[in-house]
Amino acid sequence: MKQYPGYTLVKQEDCPEQHGTLTVLTHDVSGASVLLVENDDHNKGFGIGFGTFPSDDTGVFHILEHSVLAGSEKYPVKSPFLQLLKSSMASFLNAMTFPDKTVYPFATPNETDFKNLMDVYLNAVFCPLAMVDKAVFEQEGWHRGEGGTVSGVVYNEMQGALASPDAQLQNALERAMFPDTAYGFVSGGDPASIPALTYEKYKRVYHRHYSADNCCITLYGNLNMGEALAFLDEAYLSRMPKGTSRPRLTMQDEQPGVQVKIPYYTEKPEADEVQCALAWYTGAFADRERQLGVEILLDALLGSNQAPLKAALLNEKLGADIDIGFDDSTLQPTLELVLRGATEDTAARFAAGVRKAVDDILTEGIPEDLLLASLNAAEFASLERPGSIPDGVLDAINAATGWLHTGDPAMLLHTNSLFASLREKLAEGWFDALLKDLFAAEPVQVTQVPTLPKKEEEAQAARVDGKLVLEHPLTVADLGSGEKSAAGGEEQLAGATLLHHPSAGSTYLNFYYDLGSLTPEEMQYLDLLTDVLDELDTPRHTARELNTLRGTWLGNSSVALSIWTGRQAGSPCHTKLTLSMSLLERSLEKAVELGGEWLYETRLTGPGAEAAYARVLSQQKLNMEQQFIQQGNSYAAVRAGAHFTVENALTERVSGVTAYHFLCELLEKADWAAVGAKFEALREKLLHHAQLTVSFHGSEAGLDTLRKLLPGSAFAEAERGTACAYTEELTAPVNEAFIIDGGVNYDLLVWPMERCAARKVLARVMSYEYLWHQIREVGGAYGTGMLTQDGVEYLYTYRDPHLTESYDTFAKGPADLAARDYTEKDMNEFIVGTVAKLDTPRKPYAQAKELDRRYFCGITDGMAAADRAALCAVDADTLKAQAAALPRQMAKSVRVAFGSKDAVEAAKGLFDRVETL
Repeated sequence: MKQYPGYTLVKQEDCPEQHGTLTVLTHDVSGASVLLVENDDHNKGFGIGFGTFPSDDTGVFHILEHSVLAGSEKYPVKSPFLQLLKSSMASFLNAMTFPDKTVYPFATPNETDFKNLMDVYLNAVFCPLAMVDKAVFEQEGWHRGEGGTVSGVVYNEMQGALASPDAQLQNALERAMFPDTAYGFVSGGDPASIPALTYEKYKRVYHRHYSADNCCITLYGNLNMGEALAFLDEAYLSRMPKGTSRPRLTMQDEQPGVQVKIPYYTEKPEADEVQCALAWYTGAFADRERQLGVEILLDALLGSNQAPLKAALLNEKLGADIDIGFDDSTLQPTLELVLRGATEDTAARFAAGVRKAVDDILTEGIPEDLLLASLNAAEFASLERPGSIPDGVLDAINAATGWLHTGDPAMLLHTNSLFASLREKLAEGWFDALLKDLFAAEPVQVTQVPTLPKKEEEAQAARVDGKLVLEHPLTVADLGSGEKSAAGGEEQLAGATLLHHPSAGSTYLNFYYDLGSLTPEEMQYLDLLTDVLDELDTPRHTARELNTLRGTWLGNSSVALSIWTGRQAGSPCHTKLTLSMSLLERSLEKAVELGGEWLYETRLTGPGAEAAYARVLSQQKLNMEQQFIQQGNSYAAVRAGAHFTVENALTERVSGVTAYHFLCELLEKADWAAVGAKFEALREKLLHHAQLTVSFHGSEAGLDTLRKLLPGSAFAEAERGTACAYTEELTAPVNEAFIIDGGVNYDLLVWPMERCAARKVLARVMSYEYLWHQIREVGGAYGTGMLTQDGVEYLYTYRDPHLTESYDTFAKGPADLAARDYTEKDMNEFIVGTVAKLDTPRKPYAQAKELDRRYFCGITDGMAAADRAALCAVDADTLKAQAAALPRQMAKSVRVAFGSKDAVEAAKGLFDRVETL
């Protein structure tokens, strides 16, 4: 048995879900819990999580999360976190505040970087200078400016975060469900309450919660665990004797039948934009089988418009859409149903409608095939772990959650036995009993009614820096030469080009139809078609049946547009209709069969299809209106970039403000028969005639199977056209502002710029050496930066209290950077941080998609190596010359802002046109 000096072994067990071994330890002196996840993953992970339980809406733990990363005893600089962002090789570097915990995780493929980051993080959370420097509290939390206005990074972030109706509805629901416990408070902070937090209370709360006996530490991956444990023990934990008692969460008496009505303040209140949320408690956190069962049940009954419970509720015409929410990470897990696009009258009938629909389903019993499909999909997701967050970070968050509620950090890392048990219960009526039990109590209900706004105050802010000195700073030599693309092959088969690569994970099968010959309007219709395919029947199956089969046999399946700027001469825009499927190799025959039926056989005309179009487009419109408030910077970036590149012009046309207007026009005309006819014509034009590339990422045996399947499949054609670049005429530049609800702004300045890899260093320096200070620290915005892409560059702000002032700050940036002196150490840090982003580890499905993108865009390993060499060759003179030339380039820029009515009207001289969304 391994020895762990300074620690007591609690348990050690194999964990096939994590491809390794789990070891749970308790530190002898401090009482800290430690989880070791030992496996072969080179993307090493670390996390330290504290139990943090709010007792008010001041957001104290959110402010502390920001503050502890603003300098520590060993690293006494103002922004060590910022400097790590600039110079680390981390694939993930962040901190996050949850309703009941605060977690500080990172991941990196480099062991030296891991040691540096672990020391900086531990020193930050256990020895922060914020406890002796009130300026940190005022900058990150709140302060009053000269005019008496309140500002601060968290204050401004939460003004933006709580601006959307969804966020306000969620907070009201949590208050109603948990009036007496920590979960009833806004853990991020309510701007109305944040100024009530004093510096003295902030320090008291830190000392109470940031103790070693109130934390769980996770070490993950292929690293020297003994060395990391010794460092933890000697440098930190042995200096922290455990306290007399840990803070604890309390249980809430359930609140069935509580009803609350709240306003949502908007400049354009509409009677049919009422929202109503219903919520139920789902049982004990520790009952993981039940909570996984709830997740599977909700997906089966509400996961799509065709799922039985959602379909029944939509048929009642109570509103345009119904969303589900399920949080099983809290001490008392909850589920919720949210009715959108309702009236006050229909919202009042929502709870009764749910009750009746549930009773009707129970009368017949839940179809076993639906449950099996949802169970299979959930199990596949637990194996593949989709998304970009590294596995080590996910494990650290899950470890902190399990430790917090049960004392066992390993609890949430085991899932195989749960799926096996639930699979056995499919035929036993267990899920019917669960459904009956879940909805037996009267729900908590919150109704949100659009109302004309009350006037709110605006904001302003303050702060400067030294350099972070690490014991083992990374250098360009640590970067290596970058990974080479996996060897692959190409052949012609069944009228298509077949690409194949070995896969490091599951099997991935992607079909790419070339769209170069389509008109701009056809692109808009095609994008809408991808949104409605889930809703359409085929001659062989209803939409619900086909969705169930896809869930049963496939891990993930989706149809979407892919839009890329190529590296070939002239920077062509490559556009593809993409059918993507991830699966286990044994399901390959089913994948080809189901993918063909879904894409080629769906009924695009007739009453059923027309009803689906009306339903889905209404839901899309509501979703876009929420996104304008939450992600205005993304919409502004493509809107401005549309004047300069075809990629941005098309992206804006199919997913930006232009797409929103197109949606509104179709909804107003409601000529769904004409829409169906358009879809039919497009499908015929594309699926049978457009050039097709099939990309297979899997084993040689799987490739042989695919070679046999394709010729007899729906995808086979004797002859197809050739691929060509998509083109459309670009519009003349125009400065625009779009008025959105909420008290924050998103400011964009975009200009044309030929692709140049070396400029990524300039963008990084502008982001972290100038904008971070001027826009975030002084200006109080939550986010800011500079990005350089194919054909455009831009400066942006995110959840910004300012508008005019930020554009003034943008204009001063080039001169500021050009006037600075940069040491060799500075340049080394800039380059390491920039190049490391090229090497961020990708999960297998993302790596498969990236290989396909490189193929279409003509990106070779030689090009990638040349980009890397160009970045590594940037010196101080190059950087200063690039900064000095920026004003000439920015002279061709376009301003696009999404902002509050007051801010836009005050800055209307900056814009050629203003529109209220």
